[in-house]
Amino acid sequence: MVLRVGIAAPLLLRLVKKLNSAYCYWRRSFRRIERIPFDRLAVVIVGGCLGCWLIGTPATSIARESIDSMTTNTPDLTQEKITLEQALRIAADVHPSIVQRISEQSASDFGIAGARWQQWPALCASSSRGPLGSTLTELQIEQPLWTGGRITANINAAEARAEAARQVVLETRKSILERTINTYAEAMRLRSRIDSADAVIADYEQPTAMIDRRTASGISPQSDAVNVRARLQPAQTERMQLRLQQQHMHTELELLIGRRFSELITPAPVAAVPMTIDEVTGAALDAAPELVRMDAEQRIAEEVIATSRASLSPSLSLRYQRLFGGGSLYASDQIFLGLTYQPGNGLSSLSAISEAEARRSGVSYARETIRLELTARVRSLWQQADSARRELVVLQELVKSTQQVYESCLRQFPVGRRTWLELLLARRDVIQAQYALSDMQWSSFAATLKLELLTGRLTARNYRLDAEASP
Repeated sequence: MVLRVGIAAPLLLRLVKKLNSAYCYWRRSFRRIERIPFDRLAVVIVGGCLGCWLIGTPATSIARESIDSMTTNTPDLTQEKITLEQALRIAADVHPSIVQRISEQSASDFGIAGARWQQWPALCASSSRGPLGSTLTELQIEQPLWTGGRITANINAAEARAEAARQVVLETRKSILERTINTYAEAMRLRSRIDSADAVIADYEQPTAMIDRRTASGISPQSDAVNVRARLQPAQTERMQLRLQQQHMHTELELLIGRRFSELITPAPVAAVPMTIDEVTGAALDAAPELVRMDAEQRIAEEVIATSRASLSPSLSLRYQRLFGGGSLYASDQIFLGLTYQPGNGLSSLSAISEAEARRSGVSYARETIRLELTARVRSLWQQADSARRELVVLQELVKSTQQVYESCLRQFPVGRRTWLELLLARRDVIQAQYALSDMQWSSFAATLKLELLTGRLTARNYRLDAEASP
């Protein structure tokens, strides 16, 4: 059907019904359309109708072509490969926890505006029945002049809450980034172990073939072939467990960054933090959002104390009052100064002041506790990274020496100078040394990156890794 400029209302209604029927048919026929939001589909249909109205093209053709183009251009969130820098940037922007904290920060900013509006006049209107049966309507405008510091304290408290909310965003982002670093480093450690396990299985297959030939020729007993296969099966089981753990780490990382990937790119070794342990501790304390948040919490507690003390003072305001319907019995307009004193029931104001002071003291101790915990954690990470770098040199030499011993046993085994058990033990020493090297390498990598994150160096470089200079 072709739409013309002079279409009538009944024909338009019939067109809408047909478009609705076509939409239902498309939903049943094309599964791809289910990925298109309804609001975008409505825009497509309306745009197709307008185009048909102007150029006389069938509506179904335009709608179908537009939907096909939208389906084709739908972005795919799957990435073939991803680097650690990309993972950190994505997690810092799109993680739901961070987005939630940003929304809370926006809400606290509106709280500042609400507190500042308390300085403006307040409008109050009421209606009642007078003694003569007439309806009295009262309109009152009140401008606060002096409240004992209550309004100022509320504004300062709102600003402190907004600052605390901003620091909570930074805390959450730092926590998510730290989890991303740990997960990525653990995935790399498991990949290194899997590579070593694959090499072990390949090496076990070689002596297995030798022993089978020796058993077939009668040189070695049948029990040797059974025992060597018993060594091969645990290695295969261990590799399966490592692959399962690696898949778990990949899944956890996908949840952190909100997208899928097929492979992780191995990052280059990072350079050591060029700071002493005292310098690292000082930089971490200066850049810690937890301490800034506790300072804001302490300011909030102080403003709450000021608000409680302001309740013991009277408030002075300028009021304008106007009555409607009172006739000549009541003054229609009045302007006067009003003095209000509301200390509360009994000694409740004094109790509120004592409560606020106690809370301020608790916040001070909480800040000191966080400072001590952060200091201990930074020092532990620095010592872990420093000791790991020292042990890496030793473990690299250990891997070389055990590999040389195994190669020597492999050459001497065919001529009978080494037994198959000595050969397998030598290969076990190699794999244990390789496992220890992988663990220490990625432990040092994660500790160094977390130190840079705590000191603010990683964020300042936009999550770009400080690669170690090649010798």
